[in-house]
Parts: sequence; C-alpha cells; structure tokens
Amino acid sequence: MDIYGILAHPAHHSLSPAMHNAGFKALGIDADFRIFDVPASELEQFTKLMREEKIKGLSVSKPHKENIMHFLDEVDGIAEKIGACNFVYEKNGRYLGSNVDWIGIKEPIDQFGGFEDKNVVILGAGGAARAAVFTAKKSHAASITVLNRTLEHAKTLAEEFDCEFNKLVNFNGADIVIQATSAGLNNPEGVELIPKEKLNPSMLIFEMIYTPRETRLIRDALEVGAQVITGENMLLHQGYAAFEIWTAQKPPREIMRQAVLDKIT
Repeated sequence: MDIYGILAHPAHHSLSPAMHNAGFKALGIDADFRIFDVPASELEQFTKLMREEKIKGLSVSKPHKENIMHFLDEVDGIAEKIGACNFVYEKNGRYLGSNVDWIGIKEPIDQFGGFEDKNVVILGAGGAARAAVFTAKKSHAASITVLNRTLEHAKTLAEEFDCEFNKLVNFNGADIVIQATSAGLNNPEGVELIPKEKLNPSMLIFEMIYTPRETRLIRDALEVGAQVITGENMLLHQGYAAFEIWTAQKPPREIMRQAVLDKIT
C-alpha cells in the first residue's frame, strides 16, 4: 500500500484525508492518505522518516510550506517563485516539491471570469497569500494590494512581486478580495476582517478557510449580495491537481467533492 498524507500543525482538522481516500477508493488504488501532525521543531526528523517509510506524497500546510523546501531533493520553478511548497511527491527515490495552491485559487476564480484586468486585494502575507499574489500576477490582474497586520511582512511580499501593500485599504474599487489568513479558523462566530459596510455586490470574495464553511466574511458578503467562493473550493482544486500527479489518473472530482461536503455540511 502506498502512503500519502497531510503534513501540518495542527493537522487534525484537515479534510484532505477524506477527499483523497475517497478518490483512491473510487479508482481502486491501493493507497492510504494519513494525517502527519508535526510541530515545526520536528520537521527535519519527520523528513527522515518520510524517506525511511517511502511515503509517496504529501500535501503541506502551515507551518511547513516554506521550511519543507530545505529538506527536499528538488523544488520546481513554481514553488521557488511562490516561495512556498504545498505539494511533495516521490519519483525514483527522490523527493520533489511543487505548489498547486495557485491552481486551487485560479480554477475557482476562472469560473467567475478570472483575474484579468481586475483589482485584487489579498489579506495575509504567508504561504497561501504568496500563492494568491503569484496567481493574480500570472493571470494579469490590473492591480494587486497585499494587506497584513504586520506591515513589514506585507511590504516584503509586495516588493518581491512588484505590487502594492498596506495595513488598511479603502475597498472601493476592489473586484476580488482573497482572504488568505487563518483568522476565524474553527471559529463558528467568526472574526470581522473587513467591516460589512466596505463590502458591496460587485465584489467576488474568496475565503480560504473551510472550517467553518460559512465564515464571518462569507456570511457578511452573502448578506450584501456579493459573489463568494467558499474555502473547500481551494482545497478541492489543489487536491485534484495533486491527485493527478501522484496517481497519473484523472481524479474522480464529484466523489472527492462529496466526501469533503459530507464533512462540513
């Protein structure tokens, strides 16, 4: 049996096991997708275990998306450009890193007309935010503004990708808002990241958190009539891409999607 898993800390809230195991079962693949909850201080030790146990692939989440790159045999140009790795696969005994988060961002937004010529605001400056900036830039957004509580982090990311940064911004004129922080994770009451009065029906709001599915931002956006993309969509689309690379088979998308929805609705 081939072993795959989610590498994160904390990791037990992840729906990746449900998604990928449903896909493996549907296609009759002898594989198991597990949870590897590994603190940052134990990452190097885990990567040694990864090689000893011949783990076939990993989805990588906080806080390991950047540091995992130091322990792989090779990282591709996409992960290098984004500066974060959320996907690991084994090939001929070597461990290779890439980033499919950007696919998880691009494909859902393409269903609403895409990034081209749109004004984009991105909340956060971590690995997921880096993927969002990369995707917006690659997809020819008209403008990109990075917002973060720690202004220095926003500045560093924005300067790297030649876009704007700020601690606060007037959301008038924003076409797409991407919420790429962990604020509100596992919090049913939610956290107000954007005052409701700053949202409007012309916006597309992309929330990366999927537990809860309806975050405070999604709830407020729906109430003002904005279009929304809920967090499971990023999980699914990056998951489809990872599954296909790992298995060389087309992912059973509807089965994987239903496995996720069964856990959160």
